[in-house]
Amino acid sequence: MNKVGIYQSKQDVRVEEREIPKAGPSDVVIRNLRGGICGTDINIIKAGNEMGIRFGQEFGHELFGEVIEVGSEIEDIKVGMRVGVNPITAKRAGRRYSLEVGGFSQYVLIEDAKLDYNLYVFDNNITPEEGVLMEPMSVGFHGAFSIEPKVDENIVVLGAGPIGLSAAAGLIGEGISNVVVVDIDDWRLANS
Repeated sequence: MNKVGIYQSKQDVRVEEREIPKAGPSDVVIRNLRGGICGTDINIIKAGNEMGIRFGQEFGHELFGEVIEVGSEIEDIKVGMRVGVNPITAKRAGRRYSLEVGGFSQYVLIEDAKLDYNLYVFDNNITPEEGVLMEPMSVGFHGAFSIEPKVDENIVVLGAGPIGLSAAAGLIGEGISNVVVVDIDDWRLANS
């Protein structure tokens, strides 16, 4: 059986048992090694809305896992690969329901699986705790580079949360050294 996190309604997330998914010809099944909790997940539960997820669906979109089953039409993905998941392309429902991937489930079906599209292979020296950061890091990196920053520019990142710090790390990692992060939360500033 597969223990899955199900979003029921406002302030109501439950763990249920369901069958382990089976891979269709173009799909893979991964065993979830780590799931991350996004601020969006928390806000949806508090508000009780269906932004990116419908009531009664599997919850969570930040995950890192190991491929355990590969569909018959897939050639380049192998059992045992350790992968990060792009939640927007992980299900045929796409961006609209990208929070229904199943990041809080033990086993997850990735539909129309393709490397460098919805699955990204990680070396064995990457821990699950590091690998699960792929999704929030990519969000921060995408945001930072959507403005096409230049190496000699001064950059201010608003917010010292996970996405803001990911943006700053991405900028610095790409050689932009004049980066400052600002926040109004003293705890975040002291611990970043």
